[in-house]
Formats: sequence, C-alpha cells, structure tokens
Amino acid sequence: SLFVLYFGTNRRYNQMAHHEILMGPRYREWMVDLFDRKHLASDFSLYLHRPTATDPTLAPPGCDSWYVLAPVPNLDGATDWKEMAKPYRDAIIQYLEQHYLPDLSSHIVTEHYIDPLHFRDELNSYKGTAFSVEPTLFQSAWFRPHNQSEDIPNLYCVGAGTHPGAGLPGVMSSGKIVAQMISSAG
Repeated sequence: SLFVLYFGTNRRYNQMAHHEILMGPRYREWMVDLFDRKHLASDFSLYLHRPTATDPTLAPPGCDSWYVLAPVPNLDGATDWKEMAKPYRDAIIQYLEQHYLPDLSSHIVTEHYIDPLHFRDELNSYKGTAFSVEPTLFQSAWFRPHNQSEDIPNLYCVGAGTHPGAGLPGVMSSGKIVAQMISSAG
C-alpha cells in the first residue's frame, strides 16, 4: 500500500526536480520487510513529486506544492495506522528535512495525509492497497485481469485492478478502453 503526504510550502526548493526517487540505504531488505514480512520499517524509499518545478502556477507565487509516496505494508501487516499515521508523517518530514529540504517543517503551510485505512475505508480497496494487485511484473499491464470477461458475456471490468494498471492515469485508461470496447460491440 502507500502512505501519501500532500503538502504545500511557503518557499520554493529549486534544487529539487519535478520527480525524485529517494532510495533508502537497505533497499533490498526494505522490500522484504514491506512485501514478505508486512513490517513497517523505520527507513524509507520515497517518491517525491514537486509539480511546481515545471508549472509554478500550481501554487501561490514563491511557494511549492508536493506529495510524497511512501510504500508501506497493506493491512495484512500489524501496523496500527490509527496510532502510527502521525508519527510516520513526522518521520518522513524529518527525513526530508535532514537530507533534502532544509527547514521543511517550518515552511509547511498546508498538509493532508492518507494511509492504508483510507484506501480501505474510503476507496473500498481490498486490504487497503493503493495499487490493487501486488506491483509485480506478472500482475502489471497486460498480465492484469483483462477488461472483458472471458467467462461471462457482456461483463466488462474497469479500475486499478484491471489492464492497464493502477493510479489515476491507469484507471482512466481502463475506462476509456472499456467504453471503446462497448461502443465497438454495438
């Protein structure tokens, strides 16, 4: 799943690109913690998104808008997100502040975060997953369930768990594919 922190700053961090992948020091072991042990590790590998790097109009003048994605275990793990969400948010901010974004905590003017409970409770996502099926090669793109059932006539499938994949672009593409399939079928 994911822990997603959206935030806005009252200053710009021009040293940061639009997309940043911040790999932790023990990436392979961290992946085992995440996928096999379902353990929330104390270190991170993060995706940091700063859209104002290429479109400054997405925030007020002199400000930046951001989100940071932290992969976390789905709800099969033992993490109590009602207890851990705020401390985990704080740890991410501290990490970003120490390594990439000086004085970040004093420049955050707005924020919102979501965790696996949000994915389960608000988006009806099985086990609180952010991307539906596990993001492995054989559950990606064409290997995902197809958009038309091979077993039930006129049953079409749309969403993060179907071809072409998760995320808003994948879900929208899935909808477009199904709309074209239905339109072509007459």
